[in-house]
Amino acid sequence: MKKIETIPSQSKALNLKAVGDLVYEDIAMKELTEGTVLLKVKACGICSSDIERVYQNGTYHFPTVIGHEFSGQVIAVYDDENENLLGKKAAVFPLLPCMECDACKEEKYALCSNYNYFGSRCDGGFSEYLVVPVWNLVFFDQISYEEAALCEPAAVGLHASKKANIKSGDDVLIIGTGTIGFLIGIFCKNMGANVYMAGRRKESLELAEHYGFIPVMNDETIKDNLKNASGKEFIDTVFEVVGSNESINTALSLAMKKIILVGNPKEDVLLDKQNYWRILRKELDVIGTWNSDYGSTKNDWYDVLNMIEKKEIELKDFITKVYALEEYQEAFDLVKSNTLTLKVMMKMDGGNESE
Repeated sequence: MKKIETIPSQSKALNLKAVGDLVYEDIAMKELTEGTVLLKVKACGICSSDIERVYQNGTYHFPTVIGHEFSGQVIAVYDDENENLLGKKAAVFPLLPCMECDACKEEKYALCSNYNYFGSRCDGGFSEYLVVPVWNLVFFDQISYEEAALCEPAAVGLHASKKANIKSGDDVLIIGTGTIGFLIGIFCKNMGANVYMAGRRKESLELAEHYGFIPVMNDETIKDNLKNASGKEFIDTVFEVVGSNESINTALSLAMKKIILVGNPKEDVLLDKQNYWRILRKELDVIGTWNSDYGSTKNDWYDVLNMIEKKEIELKDFITKVYALEEYQEAFDLVKSNTLTLKVMMKMDGGNESE
């Protein structure tokens, strides 16, 4: 093993012991193995799925260190051949594929049948240190650790946008005003689409206008609201980024050509009969999307980093507030509150300025 600094025997981490029992404590450092490095985690974002894991659904086993949107610096390597990675900055693709199933053999790693996952199936990024396979590292140089941690939701948003096959001049409606929804809006706008964003809060719709989207109030009169905003009863492409029965049915009722399902389902999905008829009689394309491409030919992560470095997207604008790891309760309370947030970030060496 080669290293560039002293490695402690323990790491501070946010360890989920049971639903509702998130503890800031010391955990034992894991040993490096062949093909891995030790990442000194610098930043990790709170995802809405983290809120559900901590307070509603739990993780796949307890205890689990949560967090899957993270970046850091390589401070130790197991193999001499990876010595050149020491000191490098990297974001982390959080999915750990089996490399053996049919999907993996086609480099469709997000579709792996037997994957592991940082922050839900194994310990993740809300920790001072984490052992990570070299394969999962996405190196960067010109951006902050916080921006790099946002590569995960950005790659998910870009992947969904690509699946829609947007053409310049297309009309796009996004239902959902979370981080992914806004990112999809930015990507679609950059592709030349006219972007409408449906939300329930005045603050969210004002932010949508800030990004150049046309706001649509998502209430019981959303069809009329959309027609008033667009002059059309139906929109070419609708992105559903909530995952609720109501939102999915609303999306189907407003789509002219296709619907892109992005939101994780909150419950069993029940379709209104009329909406099912719309799928049949309007021959709607219903497209599912999950995670991101991370292959040698299709790689959303490298595409996102390239866009950031070219200033085509400004992810730093998405960071609402940065907390130190020990301030986790205040950070999670902020995300759970009714306050408008896009991304609340934890910084392992304190909630100070970005590096």
